[in-house]
Amino acid sequence: MTMTIKRKWKIIKILIFSFGAVAIIGIATYLLWWYGRFLPGWIEWKTAGAEFGEGFVTLKDRRLTLRDGGPDGEIAWKTQGDWFVQDMVIKDIDRDGKDELILLVWKHGSYGDHMPFWVEKNDKALKQHIFIYKYEPKRETKIRAIWMSSEIAYEIDSISSGEDCFLNVNDHMGNTRVWYWQDFGLKLVR
Repeated sequence: MTMTIKRKWKIIKILIFSFGAVAIIGIATYLLWWYGRFLPGWIEWKTAGAEFGEGFVTLKDRRLTLRDGGPDGEIAWKTQGDWFVQDMVIKDIDRDGKDELILLVWKHGSYGDHMPFWVEKNDKALKQHIFIYKYEPKRETKIRAIWMSSEIAYEIDSISSGEDCFLNVNDHMGNTRVWYWQDFGLKLVR
C-alpha cells in the first residue's frame, strides 16, 4: 500500500516542525546558560554603591558600573555583558596608599585572552574569579586591571575587607579563608 501525497507532506511538515522546535529549545537553553540563568541557587547577588577614586561604582543586577564624578556622572566603564558580578570590596589591598576595586565575578572560562602556553583551548563553563582594578583618572576607561585570577578552586559566597591589607573570602559552607597581596596577586594566608 502506498502513502498518499497528502500524508507524505503531513509527515514532512511534522518532521520539519519537530526539528525546528528542538533547534529553538536548544538555542534558548544555550542562551539561558550563557547569560548565567543556571548558576547555583545559593548565590546571593549583592547590590552596592561606593566612591572609588574620583568616580562612583554601582553594583546592581549582577553588573558593575563606574561613573565619573558621582552616582549620576557619565559612565566611564562597566563590566562585560557575560560577566556576572556577585560581590565587591574597595580597599587598598596592595598597600600603595590608593584603594583598589576587588570584584567576585562569574565568567566563562578559566582564562581571558592570554592563556598559559600549556593550555590549548579555554573552556566555556561559568566559573568564579577575583579581579582587582586600580582607578586611573588619566586613562580613557578610568580603570585598569592589575590582577585577574584564573578559576577559583572552591565556590565563594562573599568577599569582605579584612584587617590591614587582608581580604576575607567566605565559601558557601561557612568557612573563611584569608588572602593577602604578595608581589603580584593574592596569596592564601590561612
